[in-house]
Amino acid sequence: MQKFIGVNPLNLPSLTLSQRRELPSVAAIYFAISETNKILYIGRSKNLADRWKAHHRYLELEEIGNVRIAWLSCDDESLLPQVEDALIKHFLPPLNNTLISQRQPQRKRHYTDKLIELIKNTRGLMSQRAFGKLLGVSTTAVHSWERGDSVPDTENLEKIAARAGYTLEQLLEYLEGKPLPDSSSRLNQILKQIKYMPLSQVAQIVQAAADRLNAVAEASGEKTKAG
Repeated sequence: MQKFIGVNPLNLPSLTLSQRRELPSVAAIYFAISETNKILYIGRSKNLADRWKAHHRYLELEEIGNVRIAWLSCDDESLLPQVEDALIKHFLPPLNNTLISQRQPQRKRHYTDKLIELIKNTRGLMSQRAFGKLLGVSTTAVHSWERGDSVPDTENLEKIAARAGYTLEQLLEYLEGKPLPDSSSRLNQILKQIKYMPLSQVAQIVQAAADRLNAVAEASGEKTKAG
């Protein structure tokens, strides 16, 4: 552990924030470092590349400007939480253990609003509890996402994207300002959503479809008799 505490983040490999898609797929502790070499934020990830595809501090760091991401690879993933905690206590980065400011720049607020809307639309009529259970997270986590207090991690963003009928890449591009691709049909989107629904909800859909078919059959029978 001591060897991690003695590390100098300024000597570690790093990429600029705009190069984040080139980060390696390694388990690592990462450091967001300012233009003046101030350590702004420290985090951990089992997959650095995936973590920075959608990081909750990205827009905040982009607003600061000229931020780079340095990383310290860690072969033993089980050590990540301890190392992260020790480094945060040692360097005291100002953005750790703080909520994302509600006085957000317009672009950041727009990003958050779009994400909140997409999550709510994807959840649909499901309760937050049921939606959280489907994704493998707590009701509190879903509530926090929909309030804009936190952002889903990459794994959950991918699940949300799939439920909405899109890829993770398409979702991230949408949040950054690009339009979502047109689905081939509303039916295809519904079928994609059904794949991730709890069986109890699938059963409700099947029952609703059966009721609809019965109603159509009865209506057709009545028309035949009337004819």
